[in-house]
Amino acid sequence: MDTDYLYSQYVDEKYAEFSSRLTKNHDLPYRGVRIPVLRKIGKELDDFPYELTWHEDVLLKGFWIASRKIPFSEKKELINKHLDVLKTWDEVDTFASSIKPRKNEADEVLTYFLSLMKDKRTMPRRLGIVTLMALRKLFPDHRKEILDAIVAADNDEYYVSMAVAWALSFFYIDDKSTEDWIKRVSPATEKRTRQKIRESRRCD
Repeated sequence: MDTDYLYSQYVDEKYAEFSSRLTKNHDLPYRGVRIPVLRKIGKELDDFPYELTWHEDVLLKGFWIASRKIPFSEKKELINKHLDVLKTWDEVDTFASSIKPRKNEADEVLTYFLSLMKDKRTMPRRLGIVTLMALRKLFPDHRKEILDAIVAADNDEYYVSMAVAWALSFFYIDDKSTEDWIKRVSPATEKRTRQKIRESRRCD
C-alpha cells in the first residue's frame, strides 16, 4: 500500500524541490508535503501498512512511531526497525524531536539512546545524540554522563560532528561549564560548536 492518497491534497512540487536540495544524501524522491501535515497524519494513523516510497514516508513513519501510546519497551522495538531506513539529517532530527517519553521511563530511555551513540552507523548515532539533546532536561542528574557520551560519539562523519556540535551548544547555553567538554572534541567539531554558540547569541 502506498501513501499517495494520504498526501494528495497537500502536495507542493516547489516545496519538494526546495526540500530535496537541503538533504543532498537522500535516497528517496520527495512528494512535497510539509512537516506539520505529516505530524498530524502520523498521530491519526492506527497502523502503518505503507511501503516507504517517498522521503516523506520515512518522516511519517517516525512521527507515527513517536506518537504511539505504548510502553517504551515496545516503542524501542519499532525504533530499532526504523534505524535502517534513516538516511538524512531531517529524518533523524524530526523523529528525535517528536519522542516524548513518560517520566517513569526515563532510565530506560536514557540507556537506549546512550547505546545508540556507540552505533557504527552515522544516522543511528546522530539519533542518539540529538534525542538526548532534546530530552536533556528530563535527565538533570545525568548531565555529565550524557556529555561524556556525546564527546565519545564524536567522529569525522559530518552529520555526527554537526550533531555533537549542536548538542554541546545547547548544553553550553544551559551551563557554561560545558566548556570542559567542548575542549575534548575534534578541532572541526569544536569550531562548529563555537559557531553554533555564536549563532544562538545573535538570536537572543
